[in-house]
Amino acid sequence: MQNKIIPYNVDLSKKNIILMILSKRKFFLLVFYLFLAPTLLFGQDAHFSQFFANPLYMNPAFAGTRNCPRFSINFRDQWPAIPKSYITFSGSYDQHVNILHGGVGLLVSADIAGGGIQQTYNAGLIYNFRLLVTHKFNLQFALQANYFSSVFNWRNLTFASDMILDIPEDLPTDYLYSVKSQFDANFGLLGYTPYLYFGFALHHLLPVELSFFTNPSYKIGMKWTGHLGGKITIKQKMRDSESFGDVYLYPNMIFISQGKYNYLHEGFYFNFYPLTIGAWLRHNFKNLDALIFACGIEYKLLRIGYSYDFNLNKLDRTGGSHEVSLQFIIPCKNEQVHNSPQRRSNRISPVACPNF
Repeated sequence: MQNKIIPYNVDLSKKNIILMILSKRKFFLLVFYLFLAPTLLFGQDAHFSQFFANPLYMNPAFAGTRNCPRFSINFRDQWPAIPKSYITFSGSYDQHVNILHGGVGLLVSADIAGGGIQQTYNAGLIYNFRLLVTHKFNLQFALQANYFSSVFNWRNLTFASDMILDIPEDLPTDYLYSVKSQFDANFGLLGYTPYLYFGFALHHLLPVELSFFTNPSYKIGMKWTGHLGGKITIKQKMRDSESFGDVYLYPNMIFISQGKYNYLHEGFYFNFYPLTIGAWLRHNFKNLDALIFACGIEYKLLRIGYSYDFNLNKLDRTGGSHEVSLQFIIPCKNEQVHNSPQRRSNRISPVACPNF
């Protein structure tokens, strides 16, 4: 980023030499760089606690796993008791396409930090190839092309120069915002049977730079995600569909590693159709981080979920984290193909993972 000189009239008879030095914009950029750069070196992606309500965000190989068109919307408010903390949005669309032998998906997300000082936007297209290994075992391989844009809003920061100088309000846009855009790529793998599913995802195969200065070494590190889960049927009235009063248990484990940060998530969802409750523990190898409680309800093709993160670390009075999810599935012929006695090569089996 290049610093431009904006002329101001400074009356040194009223300002001492220290204030004159502090008024220099370049000086503050240097201080900001020295203190913030070490943090940017270990930049992390935003995370969601309702993993399976936002499946494409966790692993692009989930694209098309519900077979029919699926819309998902997610909202997360992290540490609401702290002013201007973190607000994260996500929206996705995916479905299975027979002629492509796999699924396609679109994922967009936005992460707003510091009341808009730091803004991160992503938009990605996903193609997921489905391979039928046996009658009851499927593999899916996904590639995601991603466009990443990061915006830094300088106007939301207060410098000493803003207090001692008469700075005009109508500054050009390039003085107020710094924007960095680049392409990225992700990979995902998913294997599943009617009762077991596992997956692996790699995010940021291409380097994603965060720094707005000339030093390009501060990047978002590659993120590794591994997950394993299963479906235990306790009670089911109809073999190929869910009905009121069916009971299922979904135990799961998810491991996420990015840079120097590693997190394990162990938990379960208990589904008494159409109601779902869940509990998760998030921690690293040394300390506990959060206890997550989730609940949700399904009504025909609509699913609504809510979760709350109780902090178990040293952060106090943060207000935890609230997260809301919404899913809508459109009926299609793919479900008819799955439920009908077609040839094995034409059967499309959905992943038996939880919806929240």
